[in-house]
Formats: sequence, structure tokens, C-alpha cells
Amino acid sequence: MRLEEFLAKAYQDELLDALRAERAAEGVPYPHVRALLLEVAKRERAHAEAIAEALRARSLPLPPSPKAEEIPPEALLRLLSEEGFDRAHYLESTFPDPALEALFTRIGREEALNQEAVRKAVVLMGGSL
Repeated sequence: MRLEEFLAKAYQDELLDALRAERAAEGVPYPHVRALLLEVAKRERAHAEAIAEALRARSLPLPPSPKAEEIPPEALLRLLSEEGFDRAHYLESTFPDPALEALFTRIGREEALNQEAVRKAVVLMGGSL
């Protein structure tokens, strides 16, 4: 996969994860669980913005933003598994540009925080799933 394609896909994936976390938070009746999911969404949006900056720095176009789909509470399990996949993907990828390498290493580490937050939300919502 070319760098342009990787960055475009990563940008869209991070935005989609932010939308999923926001949608899931909307349907959660417990403030402490909602706060966990909104923190995930905030980090995902920050990741998307950092990737957008990397695209702009290389004079590459931003891909279209994904559409928010309806996210039922059980989709938290999907988000949890995707956070683990994202983390591994970012940490295993290598880039010729040291700035990109640092960016994706940081994002990969932060995905672990997201995975843990979503895991907690799933556990706390366990009776409602």
C-alpha cells in the first residue's frame, strides 16, 4: 500500500471510530460509561486531525469523511476489537519518514488507552448488551 493510501485509510478509520464512539455514547444511560466513550471519541478525533496534518504537509488531499451509521450498544464489542487491530496495525507499520514513524507509534500507544476504555464500557454495560 502506498503512503498516500495508508494515510487516507488511517484518516477515515480514525474518524469512523470517533463517530462510532460518539454514537455509542449517545445511547448509554450511565454518565461514567458515556464519559469513557466520549474520551475515546476525543482521542480518535485528535488522531484523525494529526493524520490530516500529515496529509496536508505532503500536499495530499483529505479523503471524504465517513458517514455516521447507527451504532447499537452491542457495537461496543466491534469497536473494542477494532481498537486492538488498529493498535497492532500502527505499531507494526514502518515509515521512511521519522515524523510519521513517531506519529503512528504515538497513535498506536494511544489506541491501547482506547481499547481499555472501550473494554471497561463493555464490562460496565454487560448487563445491557
